[in-house]
Amino acid sequence: MNNGHGDRERRTAVRIPLGTEAFIQPAASQHPPRKARCVDLSVDGMTLHTVYVPRPDEIFEVIVRPHEGPLAGPPMHVRAQVKRCHPVNGSAVYEVGVKIVEVLK
Repeated sequence: MNNGHGDRERRTAVRIPLGTEAFIQPAASQHPPRKARCVDLSVDGMTLHTVYVPRPDEIFEVIVRPHEGPLAGPPMHVRAQVKRCHPVNGSAVYEVGVKIVEVLK
């Protein structure tokens, strides 16, 4: 598998499919949170689908809402660094792969 840029897959942890609502908070606090969908999650990273196009290596906060149900917990809040970004099938949606650098909540 590659990262959309011809590079070889470098993930070291197993990804778990999610498909839950998420929000990206750019570092410049005057910008509103951007909607996203957390497609998958691992202990050290996640993949997001969003119309927000980040800068390479940008660091921002991500809040991932839990699934509904009796075992649902609080939202996950992390600081993450962009590792890859590319359009999804030529649409206005981008797939953004991030590394989790700090768990905030």
